[in-house]
Amino acid sequence: MESNTVEITVVGQGSATFAPERCTIALTVRSDGRSAEAAAEPAHRLVDELSRLIDPLYNPAHGPIDSWALDQVRHSRHRPSKDEGEQLPYVYQAVATIMVEFGQIDVIDAFVYAVSALDGVEVGHFEWGLAADSQAAKIREVRTLAVQDAVEKADIYAQSVGRSAITAMSIADPGLLGVGPTQSGYVASARAFAGAEEGFELRPQDITLRAEVHARFTAT
Repeated sequence: MESNTVEITVVGQGSATFAPERCTIALTVRSDGRSAEAAAEPAHRLVDELSRLIDPLYNPAHGPIDSWALDQVRHSRHRPSKDEGEQLPYVYQAVATIMVEFGQIDVIDAFVYAVSALDGVEVGHFEWGLAADSQAAKIREVRTLAVQDAVEKADIYAQSVGRSAITAMSIADPGLLGVGPTQSGYVASARAFAGAEEGFELRPQDITLRAEVHARFTAT
């Protein structure tokens, strides 16, 4: 390397925010009874009711529900005790979990309102995401922003020491240039939902993708 050449190593970061395009909702069916049969009957009935709500919306090609999966009804029992230690009769429980994946999120409000009206059905977590075909393009976008940020940083550093031209030597994922990683290739974050006092008020937060690259330049 020429004596008047300066080596510059930088971390480039990029981020962009996008509206969610899909959502997976976890539903839990739960019922109790004094016998296994008394617990199981309401659980199976609720599963049937949920299936009747889901089936008209299910279309793997066009949505709004792209897929759904039912975990088998699981049975358990426990024996509660009074404060003084006396054991009470067994309580039996039946539980099933249903995962519903929406490719169109504009119908989720009405769906959640309908299922939350069913006694014994719990609406669990909401996992917001991007469609597979557009996620790759969005990841490329934020990675490009990260590289552009690295170039801008290197250029500023070069000018600050009296150099006018920079040349990229290496660009890599975090940690591959011997620089300690601060985060892996890219990360995504999104909030699930906020509950309202009356029913559900869905508030899907936009998904933020962040990317980071480590880069090494020479400046002359």
